[in-house]
Amino acid sequence: MKPMAVSAIDAGRTPALAGAKRVHSLKEPGMKKVLMILGFVFIVLVGGFIGLLALAQITGGQMQEEFFDAVLSGDPKQVTALFHPALIEEVDEPVLAAWMQCLKAERGDFKGLRKTYFHTSTKYEGGAKITESRGTVDFQKGPVQSELGYRDGKLIRFHIDWDGMPNDWFKGPIGTELYRRRGDAFLRAFLEGQADEAFAMMHPALKRAVPLEKLTKMIQRVTERAGALKSVVYDSEELQTADTVRLKVFYKVVCEKAETTASADFQFVDLKGHLIAFNLTGEED
Repeated sequence: MKPMAVSAIDAGRTPALAGAKRVHSLKEPGMKKVLMILGFVFIVLVGGFIGLLALAQITGGQMQEEFFDAVLSGDPKQVTALFHPALIEEVDEPVLAAWMQCLKAERGDFKGLRKTYFHTSTKYEGGAKITESRGTVDFQKGPVQSELGYRDGKLIRFHIDWDGMPNDWFKGPIGTELYRRRGDAFLRAFLEGQADEAFAMMHPALKRAVPLEKLTKMIQRVTERAGALKSVVYDSEELQTADTVRLKVFYKVVCEKAETTASADFQFVDLKGHLIAFNLTGEED
């Protein structure tokens, strides 16, 4: 803004004009009004900025409370209801349930947020609203550090940590029905000749070991020898926790020309179980 000139002629303060009639500048009252308006606008802007920061903190606090209320409910569906679709693809509810139990056992009940150790920010990327909330959350048995990331109001990531959190907290999923179904779906796709569908269910490491072309040839060999699929029935399972946590699910398979056994192996990484191996009699990877 260009500097504005303000003049005031005052006989009492200007010796050269002593005794002259006092003249008041017509600009002075207007300038005072302008300065008053500018001051008011500045106060409004500062107040608005502070208000936005306070609103952001309130929003971040509400997100944190909503998340931990869901976590401590004991129901993983209440947590996944907060998830962005992209996060849902990376988290299995049976593994999430195990983590929720660990947090509850290690830290107890939720007490509240530390207002002085909290930060919330919002930005826009590609038309999406990105909100980050991080800080210290107090629990009955001690504090945890919480970082939550939201995209358009849906949770896209979370990281929760605390002093003494055990590295080996995961002992296995809370229930194996999900993995029984996944193994069943994979074997059916394999034995029905649906190579693309079966390939899509495999972990990237397994895909590298068994590329689509190789998988297609394996499927052709098995289906030619066994004939049309009649049934896949769950038989049993084994949970291994020695080095990494793995679940092997066994099935009885009946085809038109043969009966056999099969298995699907899942390895757990982060909060998800991945198909990393499978076996049909004579076909193992």
